[in-house]
Amino acid sequence: MLKKVHIIGLGLMGTNLGIKLVNSGIKVSGSDISEKNVGRAKDLGAISLDHKESIDYDLTVLATPINEIINYFDSQLSLKTKAIVDLGGTKELICKKMDTSTIPSIGGHPLCGIADNSTWVPTPEMYEGAPFLLCETKSTDEQSKALVSEFVRAIESKEIWIDQSKHDELISLTSHLPHILSSALVSLAMKEQDLNELINLASGGFDGATRLSRTSPNMISDMYLTNVDNVKDLIDKLISELEKIQKINDEKIMLDYLSDTVDWRRALADKFGERDLT
Repeated sequence: MLKKVHIIGLGLMGTNLGIKLVNSGIKVSGSDISEKNVGRAKDLGAISLDHKESIDYDLTVLATPINEIINYFDSQLSLKTKAIVDLGGTKELICKKMDTSTIPSIGGHPLCGIADNSTWVPTPEMYEGAPFLLCETKSTDEQSKALVSEFVRAIESKEIWIDQSKHDELISLTSHLPHILSSALVSLAMKEQDLNELINLASGGFDGATRLSRTSPNMISDMYLTNVDNVKDLIDKLISELEKIQKINDEKIMLDYLSDTVDWRRALADKFGERDLT
């Protein structure tokens, strides 16, 4: 039974996770290299238990940037815990480290967050109904799976088990490439000499397409560089798609192309619904 959880990394994801767990009745401790983050997490109600190395935790959650998660397993820090799960946005490299862990470990990725993660308004509800992707590793056992399943239920997310390589392949299209495209569009805008005129003419299209560029550069860099082969492959495919559009000079061909994409996107919304943008 899940009674005590330790969260390493008290940024936006870790702090909101702590609030959600505390509200569900689970005892939560937390640690972070920033004392400011620890103090803020306590003030926001994300921590209900003082962290001590002597405590036997049921689960430890790694809510740090991806490279720090990888380094955690390299450093072999001592921690009394029955299981480990992480919140990293890529899975294959992390899961390879987890394979050799002496503590049963599971790769995790909650599909939620806030584009502008410099904002510090508590939003623990972002976990509610969000898909929580989980990947088995060679160190995973039945007890760790049961504890992580209980953890996902406690934060009211949707438990989805997926192969780690398939995760990185699919997420590169649904998350990583959109982040890179958003930044690339902003980079184009930055080169315009008349910025005031540009901003006056910008509307919902520009705002929507560049929303993701507000995300932490460190987080996006980690996601890209730990999934670089998948993202580069998609960039090549995107270039081919743009070159195909670039060659269209016929109205019917253009309308057919756009009609296909509009119909597909609307059917997607009809079947699965539209998600709120954050």
